[in-house]
Amino acid sequence: MNSTGNHIEIREMTLDDIAEIALLEAADSTAPWDETSLFTYFLREDAYLVVAEEDSRIVGFAGILAAPPEADVLDITVRSDMRRKGYGMALLQYLFSQAPEFGINSVFLEVRVGNAPARRLYEKLGFTETGIRKNYYTDPREDAISMKLVIPSEETSKHPES
Repeated sequence: MNSTGNHIEIREMTLDDIAEIALLEAADSTAPWDETSLFTYFLREDAYLVVAEEDSRIVGFAGILAAPPEADVLDITVRSDMRRKGYGMALLQYLFSQAPEFGINSVFLEVRVGNAPARRLYEKLGFTETGIRKNYYTDPREDAISMKLVIPSEETSKHPES
């Protein structure tokens, strides 16, 4: 459930989702992926891509690129009219819950310095800032904050350090 009480279904992206995700990206992302980019990542064995659906409509998309024991967040997009309702959080929590299955214990990402809502979301999820990447983004040019999340393994969560 999201913050409005609606049911969110998070599932792996399918080939049939590519066109709809490309439209969502074009409408609601500052650096949209097109169908070719989505298809390219869909075919990669090291990419894990998921969608959020409400009432059989895709309202969000996220993906990670795995290089165990690490992964990078490739992209996360939520329809602009559906933001701040828990979809981004649900997408990322789902991805991170699957990470140990893929041998991933830490996740990295970059976020625009000026994207305060995304930064708050990542901090709520447990990400910490690791540095600044100057002029990382173009159109408009902006620095990025690099962030890292350590995902507890089953061993550390069962036996926390004293």
